[in-house]
This record gives sequence, C-alpha cells and structure tokens, in this order.
Amino acid sequence: MKQIAIFLLMAIFIVSTGLAQEKQKKEKAKKDLPSPLVEVWGGMGPTKVTGTEQSTSSRLGGLFGVAFTYPLTKQNNLHFEGAYSFQGFKYLPLARSYQDTTLSLDNAEQRFNNFIITVQDKYFFDKKRTYYVNGGFYASFLAQAKFQASFTVKGPDGLDETQEIDESNEASFTTFDFGLTGGAGVRLGNKSMSNFTIELRFAYGLVNVAKTSYLNDNPKARNFYGVLKLGVDIPVIN
Repeated sequence: MKQIAIFLLMAIFIVSTGLAQEKQKKEKAKKDLPSPLVEVWGGMGPTKVTGTEQSTSSRLGGLFGVAFTYPLTKQNNLHFEGAYSFQGFKYLPLARSYQDTTLSLDNAEQRFNNFIITVQDKYFFDKKRTYYVNGGFYASFLAQAKFQASFTVKGPDGLDETQEIDESNEASFTTFDFGLTGGAGVRLGNKSMSNFTIELRFAYGLVNVAKTSYLNDNPKARNFYGVLKLGVDIPVIN
C-alpha cells in the first residue's frame, strides 16, 4: 500500500507539473503575440460595374470606416472592417432619335451608397509588421441608389430643351452584394504607439446586382472598385 501511495503521489506530481508547464508555454506564446490593432481609415478610387453595361465608365468613389486586426501568429492576422461607401458608374453620352425628335443624354451617372462588412486574412512579410498583403470577402447592403442625369430634347422646330433627372431607383438593383477583396499596404511609424497606413485595395462583386426591367430582360452588372486607402492604426494594450 505504501508503494502504491508513493506511486500515485509521483504520478499526480508529474501530471500537475506537466500541466503547469503547458500553461506557462501557452501564456508565454500569448504574451509573445503582437498587440491587436484598431484602425480608422478612408480612401478614394475608381468605381464601376462590369457585365453587359457596355455604355458605362468609371466614376470617382470613396470609402471610410473602422477596422480591427487580431493576431493569430506574429505575422498572420484576422482583419475585420466596417465601412460606408460611395460607389457607382457613369453612362457614356448617348443620342436616340424617334421620328422628328432627338434625345441626347449628355451627362448621366448611377450612384450607390453601401454599408460594407469585410473579413480578410492579413499577412505581414517582416517581423516588424511593416509590409503586408491581405485577401478575403466582403458583404454589402445597399443603403441608397440614385440616378442623376441631364438630357437635351431637340424637336422639329429646332428648339433645344434641357432637362434634369435626380431620382432614387433602389428597386432597380439588389439589396445584397457579396464579393472578393484584396490588396497590399505598408505601416509607417512607431509600431508600439501608432502608425500611418497606406494600402491599395481592390474588390470585385460576385453577385449580379442589376434587376430585370422592361428595357433589359437579362441585365448583368457586378460591382468593381479600386481604392487608395489611408488610415491610422493604434495598438490595443494586451
């Protein structure tokens, strides 16, 4: 019985020592991880749609939002963003004639305002966490859509009449969009305090956001944008 008791005490000691060492290793590994980052950012760049809308071109858009970067290792991170965007596209000048009347579309553009949630993997190339690439997915919700245009009507009497259009048209587009996003960037500054971030970002929609109408029974339009993103990130104290 005495030998069994000694054996049990030794076994308990060995197991407890092993568990304590494992806990210390995990705590040490956790302490060795970089601090999570909170970022405030904004950016501008060209936005457009791709698909069957051949008479369109890009327009200047913008995004602004907040982000949170959580380290998985010293170089690999999960990156989350919430943003509000100003997107859309322009229509190329167009003229249509019907009998003795000509309608000229001089200036027209479609505007989208979206709420965007982005989830990415963010990888730093160097241990100082200066240069990085990221890639992942975005999901967006259409907050507002508006068509703005000016057109000229030329009648048989030779007089020109210019008119303006400014109307909401959310019903012409889907509310939800989902797509791929990725880019590359650099962090400049004191890594332990705050950093100025510069990133080139692209996004491509996987959802056809155009709905069928009497003008087009098979429309195809997928959102695409590029943005030069500028921000400031601040480490969160562990």
